[in-house]
Amino acid sequence: MKIAVFSSWFPEVSKENRELAEKIGIYLTQKGVTVVTGGCIGIPSIVIESAHAHGGHTIGYFPNTNEKDHGDIQGNHSLTFYSTAHFIAGFTARSLAMIKDVDAAIVLNGRIGTLSEFGIAVEEGLPLIVIEGTGGVTDELQRLTKLVNKEFPNNEVVFTKDWKKEVDRLIKMKK
Repeated sequence: MKIAVFSSWFPEVSKENRELAEKIGIYLTQKGVTVVTGGCIGIPSIVIESAHAHGGHTIGYFPNTNEKDHGDIQGNHSLTFYSTAHFIAGFTARSLAMIKDVDAAIVLNGRIGTLSEFGIAVEEGLPLIVIEGTGGVTDELQRLTKLVNKEFPNNEVVFTKDWKKEVDRLIKMKK
């Protein structure tokens, strides 16, 4: 099973979100889940580094054309933390390819890119776990889905603080 983490690349991460990101990386690894991100710094890199440090399989989707282009940009996340790296030029194309390749996603904190990935994932019917209370765009997603009158008849989107329970539910459903 592959689960993506949608979150902010912003390098300044609160202590609470840093600890949560580390726990997510460890928990997914313990459950045998492949951890997938958009290959950026910030919360996604914390999740990836945590999973990698605990022997997890990790996949990064990078919005660059190739490894050289990725390496030429100062501040990009090191490829050493990824078992597999995909290079797909452009953020939207990268996000769509990532969403099409995973079984579910966890959403926490985030900014405009997270909002974009959330919207694409909803339209594609990807199961989503939105961790409430993590700040950023995440704290507005429930209100926004009500505003646009979007319903989730198959529990595709779950707003919760008990993300472990929802990860376990998704793993059980996948089996």
